Amino acid sequence: MRVITRALTGAATLAIIGGMSATAHAQDAASADDSIVVTGIRASLESAQERKRTADAIVDSIVADDIGKLPDSNTTEALQRISGIQISRDRGEGGSVAIRGLTQVLTTINGRDIFTAGGGRGYNLQDFPSELLGGVDVYKTPTADLIEGGIGGVIDLRTRKPLDFDGFELSGSVRGRYETLADKIDPLVSALVSDRWNVGGGEMGLLLSGSYQERSFRSDVISNGAPSLRSDIIPGQQIYTPNGDYEPLINGKRRRIGLQGAFQWKPNPDLEIFAEAGYQEFRSLQQQRGLNNPTNGRAVDPDTVTLYEGTSDFKSGTFLDVPITTYGVQRDTYDKNQQYTIGAKQFFGESSISSEFTYQKSTNELYYSELDLATVLPRLTIDTSGKVPSALVDGIDLSDINNYNIGPLTRSENHYKGDSYAGRIDGDFKIDNSFLTAFKAGFRYQKLSTSFVPIRFYQGPATTTSAAAFAGLFESMPFKDYFDGTSRLEHDYLTAITSNLGNAADWENVRQTIGLTNKPAVDPKSVYNMSEETLGGYARLDFGTSGAIPIDGNIGVRVIKTKLSIDGNQAVNGVVEPAFWDSSYVSALPSANLRVHFTDRLQLRLAASQSLTRPNFSQLSPALTLVPAQGQGSGGNPNLKPLRADAFDASLEYYFSRTGSLYLAGFYRKVKGFIFTNGNTQTIDGIEYVITQPTNGRSGEIKGVEIGGQTFFDFLPGPFDGFGIQANYTYVDSSTPAIIPTELTPLPNLSKSSFNVAGLYEKGGLSARVAYNYRSKYLSGIYGLSHGAGVPPELLPVYAKGYGWLDASIGYDITKQITVTLEGSNLLQRREFTYYGSPTRPNGRSIDDRQIMAGIRFKL
Repeated sequence: MRVITRALTGAATLAIIGGMSATAHAQDAASADDSIVVTGIRASLESAQERKRTADAIVDSIVADDIGKLPDSNTTEALQRISGIQISRDRGEGGSVAIRGLTQVLTTINGRDIFTAGGGRGYNLQDFPSELLGGVDVYKTPTADLIEGGIGGVIDLRTRKPLDFDGFELSGSVRGRYETLADKIDPLVSALVSDRWNVGGGEMGLLLSGSYQERSFRSDVISNGAPSLRSDIIPGQQIYTPNGDYEPLINGKRRRIGLQGAFQWKPNPDLEIFAEAGYQEFRSLQQQRGLNNPTNGRAVDPDTVTLYEGTSDFKSGTFLDVPITTYGVQRDTYDKNQQYTIGAKQFFGESSISSEFTYQKSTNELYYSELDLATVLPRLTIDTSGKVPSALVDGIDLSDINNYNIGPLTRSENHYKGDSYAGRIDGDFKIDNSFLTAFKAGFRYQKLSTSFVPIRFYQGPATTTSAAAFAGLFESMPFKDYFDGTSRLEHDYLTAITSNLGNAADWENVRQTIGLTNKPAVDPKSVYNMSEETLGGYARLDFGTSGAIPIDGNIGVRVIKTKLSIDGNQAVNGVVEPAFWDSSYVSALPSANLRVHFTDRLQLRLAASQSLTRPNFSQLSPALTLVPAQGQGSGGNPNLKPLRADAFDASLEYYFSRTGSLYLAGFYRKVKGFIFTNGNTQTIDGIEYVITQPTNGRSGEIKGVEIGGQTFFDFLPGPFDGFGIQANYTYVDSSTPAIIPTELTPLPNLSKSSFNVAGLYEKGGLSARVAYNYRSKYLSGIYGLSHGAGVPPELLPVYAKGYGWLDASIGYDITKQITVTLEGSNLLQRREFTYYGSPTRPNGRSIDDRQIMAGIRFKL
């Protein structure tokens, strides 16, 4: 099977990448006067470029001219192609998004704020299938009429509407996706149907679209553990020594469902009444199995120790009598999001008044269960070098149940709920003036409620209990090809059967079988309910001049009153007591956008603005646990203030053809009130405590440049005029107190450099694309290394090594209605590598699936 897998992957990769050069020869039979038809990739690039060119702020866009034509499976992956955007990856697919280094991003759908319950304020972009999108706009500078909430920017997801089509429309896609490590094939299906009718003197339209995706996944991960300083390994020398190794193999299956509906009715040309509804469901059923080998404090065979040359960093050695655990984990997450909107828009000549009401509902649930086996390894040999570190066992048979004791059983549940009611009214009034062109104003009210209920269980047998009597709960590690079956790691050991842990009834049976007496219970000190009301209004003036160098733009201000009510609990000396907080504040957010038209093709944009992002709900939680005997406490902080940013932007843009452009942009952000975890002294009930909680910190700065462009080489002779290119590069420098309150550090998860380059081909029904995305190393965290009592800890930055990501696709139009496609993702099979300050102190390594997709798109 492995040989077949590699052959299939290699063949698909060569077919996709090599196809772009082969396409030129495939067109030799075409006529010399074969003209370029603006469809497919060209149509998408032309539309996206025109949106950027004519926008009233600094905006980048992605457009799909047909359903299923965005080049990526989820919205996050599509966004990585835009300059200034960096994404994190979650089990081989796009996860969270940062714009110009800031993760505080507001997501909207057709201009309306959306969210996913879960303790934060953002929307989980993984939840939204890309097939349902007509396009995505990324606002890097705000205008007064945009909803507040994103100091990084605003991502607006645009869905299709029935009156956007000329008449009846039926389109969709059917694909299969093969994941190389998971060795599974899963379906991706999408469809859209839309129609419009003449009704009396007006017209009416209805659109329905849906997407269903499954994805099996697997990640092989190994971590050498955080370092500690030890002086007992080599006499007279302190050695940075890893605290063991942790070896999870993670596999599972994800399902993503999206449904969108839209209704439009225009009784006459001046009135539109509309309704929209959306539903997104994301489910991830994940299993995890592996070894946890902590070596901290364990004796070392001194004759086996080696160091990296020229360092005090441990390279390899053998630890003695290491207590370890093997584990089986079931981790299931469920997101469900719903949005419903009704509204109307009335035109009065070139002016208009619009209003709409939106209701949203979201739930997020996590179920985590784990059962461990425990034993002692007589000898554990660790070698941290190489692409895959080594961790080998000697002196025990890990495949024998008699060599294990029962370890702890865990059950954790997180239940988040949220809903929102929002209404708005907006006016757009044209002004007949040589300078002022329009006045816009509006009001918006929103009430957002959210709650959190955690359930916890952790217990092990009261005394040492042999696992032999419970052999039916365990199995041999089912994956023998961990990291390609390398001989540097153990593969033959026992783990808990994960199918016994996911279902509540099955888990309860395990608890009773082992004889544990406690039961899962709500953790009352962490429960909270919050309600937030915002009332906002804005005024905006649009202006423009004519002459030798025309200038236009907008200036405005948005004013918002925020009222927050928090109902939670605090634990003092083991006693849980209710806690309530109420707060309110008013914010004024001015913005200005200016555009200078040097020529019809060359324009300069300048922008200045202020923006805010409110703290996450989990950070505002009043949960506070105090231990009077130790004078210690920890919790959230209901007194957190919003993050506020002053922003200045410039963008020079040159448009030399319908699909050709170049741009150079610079940006500066000064962010006030970064949130970090800090310890402070408080006196409560006469007792002085050191309390660890999130706190607003000092100001930080983010600055950088973006450069990019795109074009098709239309000046080349056929068939080479079908080739094109897209490329962009972003440099971001930051200094913020986001991690260490006393020092300025780069923003976490921010690469200084990132770039995208994509080669394109489209002609004669054949289209191809090869896209490479790269980001340089980035700071993923800070580790405090203890040097003993009375000595401040040594702060070690934890870096992730830079990596590239290669995707590719080929499509061929069999007819005007049917296109066959072949696509590949993660073709280089990225290997993630993280380390503590220096690569000679490795932390984690991981690999994810390559993905090969094949199928058809249709349009009738």
